[in-house]
Amino acid sequence: MNIKEEKIKVILQFLRQYKYDQTFQKLQEQSQIQLDPYSLELITQSIKNDDIKQLEQILNQYVDENTKQQCILKVLEQKYIKLLKLHNVQEAVQLLRNQMTKFCKDEDQKYQYASMIYLPELNVKQEQELIDEVMQLCYKQIGLIEPNRLVTILQQQQAKQILDCQFHNKLEKDYKIFQKHSCNFQLNIIKQKKNISFCLFSFNGQYKALVHGLSIYLYQFVNQIKEYQQKPRKISTGQTGVITSIVFSPCNKYLGTSSEDFTVFVYNIQTEKKYKLEGHNAIVQAFNFVLCDQQKKKQKNEYDIYTISKDGWLYEWNETERKGGLKIEEKLLNLHIHQQKELLLLTSQNKISLYQLYTKKQISQTSTIKNNQNSIVDKDFNFVLLFVSDTVSQLYLYSISELLLIKVFQPTSSTTTLSTQLDFGWLNSNLIAAANSSGQLLVWHIQKSSQPIQTYQVSEQQKEISCLKFHPTQNQLYVYQQKDVERQSSQQQSVSEDIRAQFLQQRHQFQRHPWGMQQILNFLQRIARQEQMSNNQSSMQEEDKGSSDEDM
Repeated sequence: MNIKEEKIKVILQFLRQYKYDQTFQKLQEQSQIQLDPYSLELITQSIKNDDIKQLEQILNQYVDENTKQQCILKVLEQKYIKLLKLHNVQEAVQLLRNQMTKFCKDEDQKYQYASMIYLPELNVKQEQELIDEVMQLCYKQIGLIEPNRLVTILQQQQAKQILDCQFHNKLEKDYKIFQKHSCNFQLNIIKQKKNISFCLFSFNGQYKALVHGLSIYLYQFVNQIKEYQQKPRKISTGQTGVITSIVFSPCNKYLGTSSEDFTVFVYNIQTEKKYKLEGHNAIVQAFNFVLCDQQKKKQKNEYDIYTISKDGWLYEWNETERKGGLKIEEKLLNLHIHQQKELLLLTSQNKISLYQLYTKKQISQTSTIKNNQNSIVDKDFNFVLLFVSDTVSQLYLYSISELLLIKVFQPTSSTTTLSTQLDFGWLNSNLIAAANSSGQLLVWHIQKSSQPIQTYQVSEQQKEISCLKFHPTQNQLYVYQQKDVERQSSQQQSVSEDIRAQFLQQRHQFQRHPWGMQQILNFLQRIARQEQMSNNQSSMQEEDKGSSDEDM
């Protein structure tokens, strides 16, 4: 069959399917191309005449044995049902015994046909419907075009356009035959210079929280101006260690942070009530709000709080009261929950573990590549994304239900180093955004290539991106880069210079001792820590001065 003949047959098939009979006949006459081969006419005629022997002889010439049995059984089945509808049970049973059983694939199928005698309602198919079903079974072997071929071609073209589109994995509007799909959506990147460590939106987007130093800056969305207020509410956590995570409650009523000082700070946005959870003996890595189990007695607060620490303990709290603890494993990284599915997901440096939310019963666990640094989940709790820092930093996507590795997302080159800043978001949570050490923003689509679909140079002078977050309800990605800080004070510079001077004075004796290399490393670490502390302190002082304006 050449291309011209195939095209005409596709159109003829469409015309006949939608009852354009006159146009169908004219196109066959003018093109001198018949849609149906001679074999189809013979099969159709034998079905209409209810001639099973002739049908079997014809099918023997064109189709294999298995297809032949299925086709004949289809025809006999309708004859059997007609006899039952006419209450001619004796003749129906004879048909089943003498003819149908020869074509049944197993005893179960024979039993199903026998049990039809007792069914109150049986549907008899129209003659053309029966012919179409038989053709569906044998169309390839007798030289017919695939049923609904034109629709299939259009769907294939639609699928190709979806693959060509950067941001979609499905078209949201009806497919247009005469117009190629062009994606109107553009990722709206909102760049800001702020020295912050975390950015988080409430589930409905009403609040935006930024963490700077040991304080939270809370912005409320103003409907009248369609943007977040300029002057935030400054909330002091009272924590003394670096903040490790920030979480909103699902109802947007509570906000909290975990810290390296072994505590969790909780704040009621409506009443401004504050309290701390104290009891861990190691850095609190993460926490989350969980609606209280309805089967238990009423608690002080509608939410329990689950916290995990670096030494592997999971604690359950209600307000300041600790209700229980469970030793999970060492080196825990993050805690993710889904209230409706009642699932709890824990990630560590080399494992992913899935638990039942309230009973803490382990459902499944899988080992991962070592050096997991961070993890996030999509909003529907279908995927978990791990940031893995090995020889090359990569992103590993796992399905939560099976804990199976689906895909590995890579940076643009083996020399590019990703940072731990990453997020799921945008249309159906299909996009993954991550930053690299050169101030670039990389964007992947989870249904497409393992390479980024877009790369944006966001940060000036290749400064590192400190934080990024997708907005939960809008096509916006907030990206924060470090703000320039003032030079260290003379006193801070003096401390660093003193440490350097000590190192230079003692470097010769280090060479004469076996422990000299370790001492050198200790001095270098002291210098680095001092400079980091100085930079952080300067940054916090600078940021606090401007807390009343747009830059906090």
